[in-house]
Amino acid sequence: MSHIANFNIPERVTSINHPLVSEAYLKKGFSANHESEDILVIETTIHEDEEHDAYDNYLTSFMGDLHDLQLQAEQQIGHFDRIDIRTH
Repeated sequence: MSHIANFNIPERVTSINHPLVSEAYLKKGFSANHESEDILVIETTIHEDEEHDAYDNYLTSFMGDLHDLQLQAEQQIGHFDRIDIRTH
């Protein structure tokens, strides 16, 4: 008997429009107390190896727009529990 693995395939979020966002998706995860949660993952175009001032400026700009990005995502996917931000 073969078992088919149940893969958690992230749902791509296409509604986020921002020059510092390269990709966004919704994935399932677990909180510290082992409860299931929906996580919006935003991958940015911000590179950690950029000049310190440039990195800080990009990050400050991005964080200032985070609430608007959250609203854009919620219009497409509904409620989620948290946001993870990834830089390169």
